[in-house]
Amino acid sequence: MIAQYKIVNIDDYTFAPNEPSIFINPADPSKIVAGSNIYNQYFSIDTGHTWKWKRLESSFGVYGDPVIYADELGNFYFCHLAASKQKKYPHWFDRIVIQKSTDGGANFNNGTFAGLNGNKDQDKPWIISDTKSKMHKGNIYVSWTEFDKYESNDPNDFSRIKIARSINRSESFENAITVSDTTGNCMDDDNTLEGATAAIGENGEVYIAWAGHGKIYFDKSLDGGLTWGKDKIAAIQEGGWVLEFDQIYRCNGMPFIVADNSGGKYNNRLYIVWGEYLKKEKGEIKLIYSDNGGDSWSKEITVNNSFVGDQFLPHIAVDQTDGNVYVVFYDRRNSQYNIATDVYVAYSTDGGNSFNNNLITPSPFFTPGTKVFFGDYNGISAHSGIIRPIWTNVENKRMNIQTAILSKELLQNYNQVLNDSFVFYYYKNDNKNMFVFHSNVNAKVEIVLKVKKNNDSIFSKTYKKKSRLYQAKNEILFHTIKGKSTELTVVFNGKTYKYTL
Repeated sequence: MIAQYKIVNIDDYTFAPNEPSIFINPADPSKIVAGSNIYNQYFSIDTGHTWKWKRLESSFGVYGDPVIYADELGNFYFCHLAASKQKKYPHWFDRIVIQKSTDGGANFNNGTFAGLNGNKDQDKPWIISDTKSKMHKGNIYVSWTEFDKYESNDPNDFSRIKIARSINRSESFENAITVSDTTGNCMDDDNTLEGATAAIGENGEVYIAWAGHGKIYFDKSLDGGLTWGKDKIAAIQEGGWVLEFDQIYRCNGMPFIVADNSGGKYNNRLYIVWGEYLKKEKGEIKLIYSDNGGDSWSKEITVNNSFVGDQFLPHIAVDQTDGNVYVVFYDRRNSQYNIATDVYVAYSTDGGNSFNNNLITPSPFFTPGTKVFFGDYNGISAHSGIIRPIWTNVENKRMNIQTAILSKELLQNYNQVLNDSFVFYYYKNDNKNMFVFHSNVNAKVEIVLKVKKNNDSIFSKTYKKKSRLYQAKNEILFHTIKGKSTELTVVFNGKTYKYTL
């Protein structure tokens, strides 16, 4: 059956927002908080149908990598990088900042911090709390990567995985502990240890996963984060966590770990999801699970059910009221030239053994190219059958933040309605420019594009193409001379559209 999933623009007015995070309040699911780079704070009191924006502020500075979380009491936490006034970029992110809200995300306090360690740099945080165990309930854990010196190629500078806990609901954090047994370099590449995310077991076990050296590492603590075991390799990440896709500034495949605390059939199951690039299948979304606290892991499961095009930037959530698993990711399966991008949500009702894939966006978009930072991750949250993915979108060459009003019933019983529309993008690159046109419907199309060799030229070159487009052949692409595109004419099923570029 077909229904229209409602798409909501959370932010289409700030400058180039990206890297969004979202969380549904488990104590009151009508309240949802989201964040995006660099200092954007959003909150909703009607399950995400409408949103308000505020600029997040802290005396410790706010500099992106937002992570939103809510504990069982309904307190929201906004975790992010610092911007210490005494230091210059990039060395001003010298700690991880945690700000708290007790009013549903409308207002956050000045916050506290974790990880300050001289001149070392602290990056890419994650936050989780213990909501159930007898021994450690209420503890909050923050994990991240510590660099001796960010982007240093000195072989004596290293990266490592750190974690710190709070036993007073983030009033303060204890000294950070190094979790990783190995180290990585400081170049923010495949050989850097990065992407440390954490999950909590039913007895207060603290689990952590991260990437580096072409592997997904895993470790755990059985005493509330005070001591840690020996790192294990949970999976091999082919090609490493730094991924390259067409017209993306950069893309990473860092892992996200979550635990099922629902009390259902798969209670205490751990899930790790990540992205990787395979030469044959290209971008893929991979998942593994464990039923014994990470001592052993399942075989790799491919979340995307199409091997056409690239899939990338996944994020995962478990609905803790029923144990259903949800994964959001970008997908180019519907693009003839593997460049137009859709958003998909995959869901599993059998503990991650199989996934259904649902197209969420009614029309695709084009990522903004290799010179614009598009973000390192998206987000998704699920509670009581309410599912809210969040992602960076592009409309009229402007990046914005969107969510979809989804439910368990909608995803399981209905598919998205496609817009009878077309989209296009003109990429200005160093060597040659590229024009891409995509149609969602069968169409007869004529394209006329005029390009000047330079801004002052009185002459222009005209590029023309005619085509009949349909599902398997749904795009027109051509490379043009270097220069400035000035005018586009599109005749789409007999109707003429003219654009000044």
